[in-house]
Amino acid sequence: MPHGDHWMSEMKDDLEKTIKAATPNLKKAKNVIIFVGDGMGIPVTVASRIYKGQLQGFPGEETSLRFETFPSTGLIKSYCVDRQVADSACTATAIFSGIKSRYATMGVDINSNYNDCQSVLNNAINHPDSIVVWAKEQGKKTGLVTTARVTHATPGALYAHTPNRDWECEEFMPSDARGKCPDIARQLVENEPGKYMNVILGGGRQNFEPDGCRRNGSVDLTQVWIDHKKSLNLTWAYVKTREELLAHGNEEKDHVLGLFSGSHMSYELDRKNTEEPSIQEMTRFAIRNLKNDQGFFLMVEGGKIDHALHEVNAKRALVDLLAMEDALETAIKEMESELDETLIIVTADHSHVMTINGYPKRGNPILGIAEISESTGLPYTTLMFTNGGFWKYKVDPNNSSQVVWENVTEEEAMGDDYRQLQAVHLKGSFSETHGGEDIAVYAKGPWSHLLVGVHEQSYIAHVMAHAACMGPYKTRDGCVGATTTDEAGPPIRIPHFLVLLPLFTLFL
Repeated sequence: MPHGDHWMSEMKDDLEKTIKAATPNLKKAKNVIIFVGDGMGIPVTVASRIYKGQLQGFPGEETSLRFETFPSTGLIKSYCVDRQVADSACTATAIFSGIKSRYATMGVDINSNYNDCQSVLNNAINHPDSIVVWAKEQGKKTGLVTTARVTHATPGALYAHTPNRDWECEEFMPSDARGKCPDIARQLVENEPGKYMNVILGGGRQNFEPDGCRRNGSVDLTQVWIDHKKSLNLTWAYVKTREELLAHGNEEKDHVLGLFSGSHMSYELDRKNTEEPSIQEMTRFAIRNLKNDQGFFLMVEGGKIDHALHEVNAKRALVDLLAMEDALETAIKEMESELDETLIIVTADHSHVMTINGYPKRGNPILGIAEISESTGLPYTTLMFTNGGFWKYKVDPNNSSQVVWENVTEEEAMGDDYRQLQAVHLKGSFSETHGGEDIAVYAKGPWSHLLVGVHEQSYIAHVMAHAACMGPYKTRDGCVGATTTDEAGPPIRIPHFLVLLPLFTLFL
C-alpha cells in the first residue's frame, strides 16, 4: 500500500502536467472528432477505469482511461426541454445542432411535436442544421461510425429531421405520416446532408433493404445510394463484412457505406463469432479515408454501452466502453501529425441508473461481491441498478413477511451474462432507465479549454463550430474566409437556423 511520499510525488507530477497543459491552443481546428459513449455516465466510466486496471493486474482504482488524461474536463446538463431525464434523440440533437429539443425527437426544434408529422412539415424552415452541414459548407469531409444502427438516435441526429426517433423504417410509421415525412434511413440516402457523407459505418442493414423494411415501391436504399454516387462519377464501396471493409483500395474511395448487421452490431464480448469489424477498426478506416487538406468531421459512437446497461449487464457495458477507448487510442495515433489542429472530444449523451455501492476493499473485483448484508446474510455486488427488468427478489422461505434477493457467488457475478441486482422492477428486458445526473465531457486540441465548467449539452456543438470556424462561427475573429471545394461533394445550402441562447430560456 503506497505511503505518504508516494502520494506527494504523484500529486506534484499531476500538478506540473496540469500547469503545462493550461496554455490554451487557439489554433483553428482543421479536424473535429467526437466520441459519444452512449449511456456513458460517470458510474460506468469509473467502473470501466477500475476494470481496465484490474485486467492489467493492478488494484484498478488508480488507473486512468485515455480520455481522462485530456487537459480539459467539464460537466454537461443532459435534460430535454420537456423531460428531466433525457433520451438519446434530444441529447444528440443538442450535441450536434446546438439546440435543446423535445424527448424522442431528432433534428427538430420545440415547434415540432412528438409523433406529429404535420408539425414537422409545417416547421421545416426552422429545422436546425447539424455540424455535418456546417462542416460540409467549409469543404470538409464527414463521417460517422457506430456500433448501433446507423439510423439510431445518436447517428441519426447528424442528418435527419423527425418527430419520432423510431421512424427508422416507413413500415413502422403511422399511416398518416407515410409518404409525407420520410423515414430516417431514407433521409440518410436521399436527403442532404446524409447523401453527401463520405463514410457511414455501423449496423442496421434491415432498414435499407426491401426484405427488411417494407416501403411503397419496395425501394432498395442501398441501390439508391450506389446510383447516386455513380451519377456524380464518384468512387464508392458498399460493404457488409469486416473483410470487405478492409479490402485494398477502400480507404481511397470517395464514399463508403458499411452496414455490418441487420440491426445493431454485436457486443464486443460476442463479436469474435461474427464477420463484423471492431469499433477500433472502423475508426481507423474512417480516419484514413477522411483525412484531406481541408480537414474533416467524424462522430464515433460506442452505442452498445447503452444497450448493455438497459439489460442490466454491467460486464458487457464495461467491455464495450474499453473497446471505444481502444478506438480513441487509434484515432490519436492516426492523427499524430495533426494533433495540434484536431479537436478531440469524448462525452456521453446521458447516464444510466447503475451505481457503485457498499464498502468493498481496495482492489476488490469491480464485477464481484461487495459485502455480505447483515440483515439477510446474503451477498450483494458492488455494481447494482436502481431499476430494471430482471428482478431478483423472492419471499424469504424462513420469514414470509420479508423479501430477499437471490443468492449469488463471486463466480456467477463475474460471468459474462450476469445481470446485477435492481431495486425497482420494470416491465421488459430492456426497461432499465437512463439517469438524469450530469455527464462528463473530456477534450484536447484547439479551443478545448472552452469545455471546462458546467454547461448545457447544446454548448458542445457551439464549441466544435467555434473551434473549426464553421456554421454560426465561420466569420468569428480569427477565422479566415473558408473556401468550399468539391472534394466532399456538391455544396450544401447555408445554415438557416441558429439559436445562440439556450432554448430553456423560453420556459423561464
